[in-house]
Amino acid sequence: MVIDKPGSPGHENAPRTILQAHMDMVCVAEAGREYDPLRDPITVINDGKTLTADGTSLGGDDGAGVAVAMTILEDSDAVHGPIRAVFTVDEEDGMLGADNLDPRHLDAEYMINLDWEEFGSLCCSSAGSDMYSLRRDAAWESAGGAAFSLDIRGLEGGHSGAQIHLGRASAIRMAARILRSAEAACGGLRLAAFRGGSAHNAIPSAAAAVAVVDADRADAFLEAARQAIDTELESCALTDPNAVITVAAAELPEKALSRDMTRDTLAILTEVHDGVIHQRSSEPAVTADMKKVFLAQAERYGYALTVLTSSPAWPVKAGSELVEICRKEYRALTGEEIRVEPVHAGLECGGFSHSNPALDIISIGPTILDIHSPRETLLLDTVYGCDALVRNILKDIALK
Repeated sequence: MVIDKPGSPGHENAPRTILQAHMDMVCVAEAGREYDPLRDPITVINDGKTLTADGTSLGGDDGAGVAVAMTILEDSDAVHGPIRAVFTVDEEDGMLGADNLDPRHLDAEYMINLDWEEFGSLCCSSAGSDMYSLRRDAAWESAGGAAFSLDIRGLEGGHSGAQIHLGRASAIRMAARILRSAEAACGGLRLAAFRGGSAHNAIPSAAAAVAVVDADRADAFLEAARQAIDTELESCALTDPNAVITVAAAELPEKALSRDMTRDTLAILTEVHDGVIHQRSSEPAVTADMKKVFLAQAERYGYALTVLTSSPAWPVKAGSELVEICRKEYRALTGEEIRVEPVHAGLECGGFSHSNPALDIISIGPTILDIHSPRETLLLDTVYGCDALVRNILKDIALK
């Protein structure tokens, strides 16, 4: 959605500024909670200081950015040059809205992206990102013996880009390691089910699996699984103190994967790169190297790799005038210095910068804690602070 607003009286010929935010959100619910985001509403909790949601993610990322832009569009008293508001879709699903935006809508000197989650920080650059799919035809067999369920929940989760450096555990990775350890100890393990995660850009906070072993190896499986669980809980005690992992006897399913495919699947889930890796970079050549590594791992275990989406990096713009304007106005507003920093996550700014390299872009926003998780919390005072900062930046540009 593209909305144009002319400059306020006397500033119609000032440089155009784009205000940009995305309309979609990551829908995440607490483990065990029945929630259909296409049907069930978000129950917002407002305590006067924060906004949270009851058992689900809130959508402050990036509903807060949309709200700030809409408020300025509606305000007839705001002082600004021409404004273009660009509201995109599918940001959380691979930057598809930004990447497919007609470049003619980026005809401006400045862009303020409102998808940053810390007031007091200014993002000046972001990484490129590729999204992959790994696929292999399932090799099913009749199940026999004893079945066990593995359940992991209570992990911290969070944003897979902005919070990946915190070292939080991945429930998918954890489940695969436990089952791989048990398979090594008892032999013959076969996967009947494996599910984990809620969105590609949310660190998986829960996972569940069903495994089948020969009846005479059931005790060995349980002992190995419990030892592996103790190891996992000890290793994540600092990052994920509320983790809960259980293993229990389960109803025998009708079918399970072959032993070979089970080994290959658990191997790739435990060996594929996870967490911060230097290849997630603003340098396209290095990102291409990362793809080669993933491709080799996929081929080793019989999986076909497909690139679903590929979004460009947003490089630092040397001598950015907009960065200096924001610095000045933040200092005037708060008496403090704003931090200027890049991020090892992807932002839509990469696509916009790629389409119009001359565009001077910054990313700012209110403070949102624990995005992409049911604990998502929007600090209301920072929303008002961000609104004031954007207005002051727009006024500064109008008065140039």
